[in-house]
Amino acid sequence: MRRKKPKINTKNKSYSLQDCALYKCITKKRLVKILKSDLGKLKNLSRDIDNYTTFYEKTDIQKKRLIERPNEELDVIHTRIASLLCRVTQPDFMHSGLKLHSHVSNAKKHIGVHPLLTTDLKSFFSSTSKAIVFDFFFKKLLCSPDVSELLSNLCTYNNHIPTGSRISMPLAYWANSKMFLELNALSKALGICMTVYVDDITFSGRSVNKLFKSKVNKIIESHSHIMHPVKTILYKPYQNKLVTGVIVSGDNLRVRNKQLKDIHVQMKEWENSNLIISRNIVKERLLGRLNSASTIDIRFKDKARTLKKTT
Repeated sequence: MRRKKPKINTKNKSYSLQDCALYKCITKKRLVKILKSDLGKLKNLSRDIDNYTTFYEKTDIQKKRLIERPNEELDVIHTRIASLLCRVTQPDFMHSGLKLHSHVSNAKKHIGVHPLLTTDLKSFFSSTSKAIVFDFFFKKLLCSPDVSELLSNLCTYNNHIPTGSRISMPLAYWANSKMFLELNALSKALGICMTVYVDDITFSGRSVNKLFKSKVNKIIESHSHIMHPVKTILYKPYQNKLVTGVIVSGDNLRVRNKQLKDIHVQMKEWENSNLIISRNIVKERLLGRLNSASTIDIRFKDKARTLKKTT
């Protein structure tokens, strides 16, 4: 029988970092108990060899993304650690990996007529090194050096956070939390709204300008990260702004043109399909696109309902 994939389980808990089960974990015996494993297995899983599958995933026409996926046993350990980290309360500026938060709630924070800066941290996971991860466990969670070393080995691949694990998102935030807090402190001092969605950081407010962008860049570089040269955009107040896949147009949110085009193309494909099986496959994909668009524009929900009733 095929084993069920583990899922991150927060148990609806939300507490401080000091209340995390890993906080002040100073013995491997204690770590073994927390991770519900044994020391021999953890040591074997902490080695890169045979514990990951790597492959390329196509993201668009011109680019492929390397995926580093842990094997089944390591996936269980990663999911356990991720579950513990996801129970720690995150700042209000975070919009990824949290209930009732999404790329849409992230964009909604920036509605209004004001300048806006959006940036993407280039190769965020692979730029978060094992040394940064070790510092998180050792300096933030106050684990002992040997426990921090074992945890950082378990949680990294090829000397960085893996790109295809359940632990990637929560660990990348906590390992880089000092950087995000510094950026938020700068923003608050200038009356600027800052939000974070995985590796996308967005700032909006009257004081967003080239000088502010320079200060943001200085903080990010001081933490060994790089603002993506292509995806870093400084918008003027009345421009339509692309924020985490959503168009912010003044006081409104709009579905981006690319998404509308994909819906139109797939609608035509469904209408012109004669085979029942392929027609149903296209219909399911189209429903997914319409439901996704409906989180931005409620009118797409009616279109999805109509399509669902159609054979």
